[in-house]
Amino acid sequence: MASTSRAPNTITITTSTNAGNNAFLDEDEDDSQVTHDGDGTQHEHEHNDDEALAHEENRWVFWLRFLTTMVLLSVAIAVCLVVYFQGRASEQNDFEQDFSDLGDKLVTSFESLVDQRFGIIENFAMGETSYANGSWPFVTPPDFFLRAGSLVMLCQLMFIVLVPKVTFDQRPQWDQYVQQNMAWKKEALAFQEGIPVEQVNAPDGIFPVMMNFHYGGPPKPQDGPGPFHPMWNTFPVNNVSIGNVDIYADTFQQPAIDAAYNSGKPSFGKTEDFWQVSEEEKVQFYYFLHAFDHVQYRDDPIATMYYPIFDGYGQDKEVVASFLCTVYWRTYFDGLLPPGSDGIIVILENTCGQQYTYQVDGQYSHFLGHGDLHHAKYDYLGTGAGIESGSATNDVEDVCQYSIRVYPSQQFEDSYRTDTPWIYAVVLAALFLFTSAVFLFYDYMVEKRQKVVMTSAQQSGKLVSDLFPESVRDQLYQARQEQAKARESQAGWQNNNGADLGGAADSIEHKAAIASLYPKTTIFFADLAGFTKWSSSRTPVEVFQLLEALYGAFDKIAMKRRVYKIETIGDCYVAVTGLPKPQDDHAIIMCKFATDCMKQMNIVTASLAESLGEDTAGLAMRVGLHSGPVTAGVLRGQKSRFQLFGDTVNTASRMESNGERDRIHVSPATAEALIARGKGAWLTPREDKIVAKGKGEMQTYWVIVNARTKSTRSAVSSMPPDSTDGLADLPQFENEGMPNGQSMQDSGISI
Repeated sequence: MASTSRAPNTITITTSTNAGNNAFLDEDEDDSQVTHDGDGTQHEHEHNDDEALAHEENRWVFWLRFLTTMVLLSVAIAVCLVVYFQGRASEQNDFEQDFSDLGDKLVTSFESLVDQRFGIIENFAMGETSYANGSWPFVTPPDFFLRAGSLVMLCQLMFIVLVPKVTFDQRPQWDQYVQQNMAWKKEALAFQEGIPVEQVNAPDGIFPVMMNFHYGGPPKPQDGPGPFHPMWNTFPVNNVSIGNVDIYADTFQQPAIDAAYNSGKPSFGKTEDFWQVSEEEKVQFYYFLHAFDHVQYRDDPIATMYYPIFDGYGQDKEVVASFLCTVYWRTYFDGLLPPGSDGIIVILENTCGQQYTYQVDGQYSHFLGHGDLHHAKYDYLGTGAGIESGSATNDVEDVCQYSIRVYPSQQFEDSYRTDTPWIYAVVLAALFLFTSAVFLFYDYMVEKRQKVVMTSAQQSGKLVSDLFPESVRDQLYQARQEQAKARESQAGWQNNNGADLGGAADSIEHKAAIASLYPKTTIFFADLAGFTKWSSSRTPVEVFQLLEALYGAFDKIAMKRRVYKIETIGDCYVAVTGLPKPQDDHAIIMCKFATDCMKQMNIVTASLAESLGEDTAGLAMRVGLHSGPVTAGVLRGQKSRFQLFGDTVNTASRMESNGERDRIHVSPATAEALIARGKGAWLTPREDKIVAKGKGEMQTYWVIVNARTKSTRSAVSSMPPDSTDGLADLPQFENEGMPNGQSMQDSGISI
């Protein structure tokens, strides 16, 4: 344990020299002074007083140097960023402008191509009206394959089929007509293969009786009331039997057929995904498509369009047949842009909820997939057009209307991104860095000369900040400046007169003592119960590991609670509230601080029990508090110290030494301060009185922060008859400090 040496009204605490033991407060001595001595090293006999002055004088130089450096750096960064972003902005502008031009060109070319192709189909349909001579549906246009072959080549159709309308009454005559006019298919095959008709060795491929359209199985004879829409002349042709098959039996085709007949305008059906059909149907479909070998099909979406054929040219004309045209959408995007215009995204969509994405790379396009696959960040650049020009429009429900939207892709944007902005920015940065390097080199040479002085000044300033309150620190700096001026005057006098002023300069320090009286404070003493026994079986490293962990935690709590730490001596921790700045609730703050420290004590010791031994968790705190006036100041000399003087310090030490483990022991003065602030419910009178040196018997109290009791009066009245003597001399508070203006009797506090 620690030994103590005290003079009247002054207490000086020193650490015992016994190995493994730590200093503590001796309760039989006069503890009226606690010396605040930091953790620094032994100072030299005379301090270099010029360090503080040099630090103050060079502070503006430092900020000027810092400002100059920041200005150079800011200018360099700003110029480089301006150059870089201007370069990027120029590239972005080129990218957006070129896409706008290409997008407009693609849309315009697409609309022109649609008008051109659909105009050709319209003329073809009008020509078939003249060949019929009003004899519909019993029509087999002569040399149909010749005109149809030119049509599919010009319009890039997959195939075209003549589909007449046959009523129920016309059905018998139609079946007879079909059987008599099957020769057109052999003529078409001969044309496709380039051989005479006599050499065509293939079945007609036309059903003599109308069959219905049936996916996934063989056709069956078509029954029902009609009307019927059998597929008749077809181009290109193959050996697959599709002639005289009622396409209207396919529910997928019915809305478009009805729309063409009802409106007299071309109508589109939904886009078909032929790559999703069975393998047998896919083989037949491919064989059919490649019979003429005019289009290279790549499993892309295709759509069916029904173009109406009228029975005449007058105003009372009626639709009597239609052309089934298969539109291969990819061919509408090929050849629209010049070579090198890669990465343009086209979204094909219809009002039936279907969307498909294509990418156009110059003269060619390819299918990317289902849905809208363009990047949303390019929405603001989008452009588009609908298939609404010429005779290809319709406004019939359940019929798909098609449109396109055009966007750039990341590939297209990347083609405009270069390293030029970076190169310009790096070159400018190098120039600024060279200029800055010249300045920094000069600054380095100056700083190198002042490094030792500035380092010493900073270390001294940090040490002073750790040892003294802010107000005291400012007074010390001012005193040092005055002392430096006095030394300069002394040196000038000696040079001029050869006289020695002796300790005149040093005496200035003693003429202006740094001390103040703080009338309202609360002193905190805390000791580790069981620490002496525990430390006797531990290494110095282990002892300091525990103390550093505890005191570090206490210091954080002190900062949080606005408590000023005075000292740590061995296992004793001393702190104060009410100084250096007055605090009206100094007692409340200190009680909360003590409670937090005890809680943190249990947490820290429990966490270290595994590494320092299980008995570490058995350590506890003994806390004592006393409130009253103290004198605080600095004794300057070889080792400046911030000290507290007065009976308040002595009494606080007595509260700690007479306390118990894990309890906060407070004096009547602290109890009075708590009651005055409305915290009487925290107090519990101690069952026995203590005997304090110079005080005699004292009635003291235990504090439990945030305790809730019905009445302090009942707690006091339940004590032994002489247990309330400790509060006998307290002033009789009326309404002061009571919540909501209540009296002490109203709040349950009895004195």
